[in-house]
Parts: sequence; C-alpha cells; structure tokens
Amino acid sequence: MIKLICPECRRENESERIYCHDCGARLDRTALAKEAPQGEDAKETRRRLMSMLDPQRAKMRLMFFKISRLILGALATAAVIQMILPPDVPPPAKMGEFPPQINLDLENAAMNHGQAPFQYTEAQVNAYLGSALRSKQAALSQLLQFERAIVKFDENVCRITAQRSLFGFSVFTTTSAKVTLQNGTLSASSNGGSIGRLPVHPLLMKYADLLFSDLWTALDRERKSVAKMNAIEFHPQAVVLTPKP
Repeated sequence: MIKLICPECRRENESERIYCHDCGARLDRTALAKEAPQGEDAKETRRRLMSMLDPQRAKMRLMFFKISRLILGALATAAVIQMILPPDVPPPAKMGEFPPQINLDLENAAMNHGQAPFQYTEAQVNAYLGSALRSKQAALSQLLQFERAIVKFDENVCRITAQRSLFGFSVFTTTSAKVTLQNGTLSASSNGGSIGRLPVHPLLMKYADLLFSDLWTALDRERKSVAKMNAIEFHPQAVVLTPKP
C-alpha cells in the first residue's frame, strides 16, 4: 500500500487521506495515479463469459431443473396415494352382535380385588369400541365424521386406527405406542404411526397425535378403569389385564 508523505512534516499518511494527519497540509496524491489498477486477466474474463454463455451448459441446467421438478412431483403424488390407500384393518363388526361388557368387568375387578386376569382378543375389544363409541358421538370431532376405532395388539405394542370420512371418502390415521401401567398411571411411548399407508416418524407423531384427542376424550372412562388394574400386557392379537391383589 502506497503511503503519502507530507511535504511539510514528512509524516506518513494513509492513501485515503487528503490532508496530513499531523499538520493538516494538503498531501500530494499524484503517486496514487501511477499505481496500475489490478483488474481481471483478459483470458480469465473471456473464459468466464464463455462458460456463462455456453448453450450446452445452459441446456444441462435446464434439464436438471426439469428432472428435479419431475422427481419432486412424483414423490408428492406417491405420498398422496399412500395417504389415501386404506391400511389392513378388519371389516366392521356386524350389527346386532352383543359386544363384551369390558367396562363392567373392569369396574367389578376394581371393587373386588383378587380376581383372575382378564384376557380379551382384538375382535372382542374392537366390538366393544364399536358399541361404546356409538353412544359418544357428541364427544368426537365433527370436522371429520368419525366412523370407528380399530385396535391391533402385538408384543408390548398397541396400535389404534381411527377411521373417519371426508366427503364420503374414508381417512385412516394410526398411532402406535408401547403402553405401560405403573402405580395407577397409564403411560404411552410413541413408536410411530401412519396416515393411510404412509408411515409417520415417532418425532412427528407427537404432533399428529392431536388427531386422536377427541377419541382419547371419548374413552376417558375406559382409560380410568384400566388404570385401576395392577398390570397390562400386550401380546399378538390379545391384551391381558391383571386386577390388583
């Protein structure tokens, strides 16, 4: 960097100064005009412009964006199709069949300790839910017409699917959790879920669980009855409830 020497006090000044920093005398700036500007090399400039105006490179960029939009559109379409497709659920229970009185069994067990464990199959629990929720329509969301709730049991895992309808089309949402019962408190640890057949990550399922809030409210009485038991166990296609001793 060129320093400007003051003609009066000989003080070195920065190149951007017009007057001396010490004495205030006007500085001679002609030395700066002799400094050749450092511009871009002509060959480099030509190469850069040619690359920018290269038609082949422009075609490749255009093709890249077209393929990217096509892939994103295909992924979005596939996701929508997976959300629309119904999961594997059993058919609705036939009308007129007398469902098991699971709520009465649990209430009697809470008052009369020492009873044998209760074991219910998926079909029995689904039949009970179909009967119990028909009388609790007021507690269920009216935004999407509630149709039914379906449970599926696996080892230490409980899956609940809510079937709703929107303009006559069925919408299925499923939540899956590991449920434990300890000291009269039911707790659930989410391990995912799905919308239709589209899987939902457990972290996202924490927010999607809002879709089931009306169902949890409608089944609050059953939840409290189960919490009065001593233990709950889930096995493939069955659940076992053990009363307190």
